[in-house]
Amino acid sequence: MQAYPAVGMHAFAGGYAAIMWAPRTGSTMTSSRKPATPAPPGARSPSLSDVASLAGVSSGTVSRALSRPDMISEATRDRVLAAVERLGYVANGAARALAMRRTMTVGAIVPRFGGSSFPTMIQALETTLAGHGYTLLLAAPEHRHSHEAAILRTMLERGVDALALLSSEHPREVFAMLANSRTPFVMMWAQDSDEGTCIGFDEPAAAGLLVDHLADLGHRRVGFIGGRIADNERARRRFQGLLRALARRGLELMEEATIETDYGFQEGYDAMSMLLSRRMQATAVVCGNDYLAAGALSALDRARIAVPQSLSVASFNDNDFASFLHPPLTTVRLPIREIGESSGQYLVARLRGRPVEPMASLPIQLMKRSSTGPMNPGKTSAA
Repeated sequence: MQAYPAVGMHAFAGGYAAIMWAPRTGSTMTSSRKPATPAPPGARSPSLSDVASLAGVSSGTVSRALSRPDMISEATRDRVLAAVERLGYVANGAARALAMRRTMTVGAIVPRFGGSSFPTMIQALETTLAGHGYTLLLAAPEHRHSHEAAILRTMLERGVDALALLSSEHPREVFAMLANSRTPFVMMWAQDSDEGTCIGFDEPAAAGLLVDHLADLGHRRVGFIGGRIADNERARRRFQGLLRALARRGLELMEEATIETDYGFQEGYDAMSMLLSRRMQATAVVCGNDYLAAGALSALDRARIAVPQSLSVASFNDNDFASFLHPPLTTVRLPIREIGESSGQYLVARLRGRPVEPMASLPIQLMKRSSTGPMNPGKTSAA
């Protein structure tokens, strides 16, 4: 993920929130322009009308170029941004928020869950919002101590125009505050909720793709390395979907080959090492995400267990590194970036009073690679 500089940090209960920033989309500005000359002490700051005069446009056009860039042609927007940079103009955010009754900020609360694909989703959300003149205020607390209601209260007090939440399971207090404040919100990486709009994909269908693939290869005994289902809605739904798919195809989930852990490379390595020490009878292991799978493959490589000849490994996400692992990882491609983009588009439509169509599940796809193969009839165990 491309790193963008954070232009502000704000402490919230249970974690920190960073104001995310990215260049205006469609801009052709280059770094060859001369930086603004600092104004001498006592000189007045450049105004909106100064920018308009230098750019040869009206003050209203400048305002729209900065707050609603999608409404302005690329050529005009570039002239305005060049004038802004030349003069060192900084908009009076407080005055603009008072006049518009909006702060042009959108809050997002996305707890950290170790190695995950959330940064990709958040970057897509931020880029989509930035294209419509909104700034993303992100809170990323540690998930076990997220104090979500306190963070939400602080964001609402700061005047965010809309909220993006992760998943559909939240304390009642959270939904009550959102309803009382009449703040538009969306639940990302979620499927169904009576509380509001969800944008995500069909978790059981994703699990079904992997199970069908393994069953078609002849596997009957399966292991699982996944997230902790007690405090992770996505891990719980993925595991439940796996159980249903296994039952549908008549496959067995081996109890001694099932481990719950945190998401990460090290966790995947340690979990697979533990499964090998148990002399498990599984011929295939499904991992909860590609980070766990990468660690698991490393443990198998160190133990000199051939993949997929002795054990097949499959996963979810299709992160950028999945096709470069050894062997390349079979995984379900999830619409991670699309969740962020669709969530941003939904919130912008709500904020601008546009009609919003019901959200359908985003597409998923099985990526068949070399980490899975036919079950070897001569192998009864990976140990």
